[in-house]
Amino acid sequence: MRVRHLILRRKTITTDTDWRDDALPPRFSGIYPKTRPAKPDWKWRSAQAHCSQHDYILLCEINEMKDNWRAWLIRKDDEEGSLVARYEFHGSHPGFHVHTDCERGGVEVGPTSIKVPLRIPAVGSERIRPPPTRPGLFWETARRYFRMDYAKGSLL
Repeated sequence: MRVRHLILRRKTITTDTDWRDDALPPRFSGIYPKTRPAKPDWKWRSAQAHCSQHDYILLCEINEMKDNWRAWLIRKDDEEGSLVARYEFHGSHPGFHVHTDCERGGVEVGPTSIKVPLRIPAVGSERIRPPPTRPGLFWETARRYFRMDYAKGSLL
């Protein structure tokens, strides 16, 4: 499956967390087999989502002090997850960018799937977009980028 198709599929969020600064349990990452210790000044937020063919996890990690913002789309297969793409912004260089492996298509599972070689757009060709200024804004930007929507309730 092509990465672009996995990203473009509409996904419905079934559960999510608030921003947290404690250790990251495996159920919220889908990739790490053990709880990952908390790093100083880092916060994370996670959402579980579903589309007709797969379950997904959106994991956002931010460090406002270092101006690092990253969101991961993880496809869950059985108990293991595979990174589809990383959506990132770093204050050290301009522009939002995505890291992915177009050939693999999100099929390599576990922590090794995090290291993806391709950066889109290439260094130096970023479109200038305003940097994230607060966690909530970055969460909404990442959620929309990965086509994840909250379930719509019925009107009373």
